[in-house]
Amino acid sequence: MKAVGFSKYGKPANLKMTEVPFPHGFNPKTNIIIKVHASSINPVDKALLGGDLKMVRPVASFPHVISYDVAGVVEQADENGTFTVGEPVFARLFGDSSDGNKTPWFRGAMAEYCVAHISNAVSKPEHISFEEAASIPLVGMTALQVLKTSGLKEGDSIFISGGAGGVGTMAIQLAKHVFKAGRVVTTASKGEKAKMCKSLGADEVVDYKSQKFTDLYSKDINNKFDVCFDTTAESLDMAEIVKEGGSIVTIAGMPTLEEIRRIGGSAWILKLFLKRKQKRKEFKAAQAANASWTYLFLSPSGDDLRALAEHLQSGTIKAVLDGTWDFHSEDIESGWQGAFTRSFSGRAKGKCVVTMIS
Repeated sequence: MKAVGFSKYGKPANLKMTEVPFPHGFNPKTNIIIKVHASSINPVDKALLGGDLKMVRPVASFPHVISYDVAGVVEQADENGTFTVGEPVFARLFGDSSDGNKTPWFRGAMAEYCVAHISNAVSKPEHISFEEAASIPLVGMTALQVLKTSGLKEGDSIFISGGAGGVGTMAIQLAKHVFKAGRVVTTASKGEKAKMCKSLGADEVVDYKSQKFTDLYSKDINNKFDVCFDTTAESLDMAEIVKEGGSIVTIAGMPTLEEIRRIGGSAWILKLFLKRKQKRKEFKAAQAANASWTYLFLSPSGDDLRALAEHLQSGTIKAVLDGTWDFHSEDIESGWQGAFTRSFSGRAKGKCVVTMIS
């Protein structure tokens, strides 16, 4: 089958269209085969390709198929009958079996077929497209898990950096429409991105190119925030705008040793390079403000994915796509290469999605 992957770590140019075997040898009790209709790209794909994560989560073998958000139809159902052949689904591929062991088919979803664990897949809402569904898993679950970890309550104020990005667009919607935050503030460049953030539920949008949020919100205690959600590695500055007793949760920058251990990464290798949370500048700055600071990695959660599916079905949240690209096209702009170029540029509004079946 056709797939996009890489045979060595490095630059985006290492991504190639290649031929890999059709999935076989996986556990039919806990896995399904998905005929891929669409797959989306995330910043973590760039980090994985570049080798930034190889000491934590090295790929099992080369060539390695990239991208782990997928939507499609079930080609082969699990033996337990959790899903049926032909059922539309979307999933996040984590590569872990239920007993914690790596599956032999931990490959990505930028391919004609992929394997997903049944605990990481859910039925696709009827009224959304495969492209929209494929854009949701990582950004939706990340935003949801951060907001739950932050302790955000109805009526609270929240500051979200990077509101026009994939995680940011989900965080704005979930904070405003699901968690019922009273005040949602974000950062984005002026123009289209700022308008988009407002349409998703942001009450205020700071133009990060011309304004410093610390100048706007640090001086007046009544203007500070119960929660700060850091998607752009700005936790140190957020310590100036968080309320006493508030929380800062980040998904950006260098992870903590504790979080590497929590997700089962090779923390013993990284002890020489990573500091414990208590020694981090971000933690100390938050502590000085009488607030908490947490680094969070995405965790597998079928419950969270189902919750997102319900919010999509009800229209409480919606997918935000920068655009779609054709998996089978050889054109470097309209084909799959264009999607990676756009996503990796960091300028996308929402998600970049590659379509396998029109």
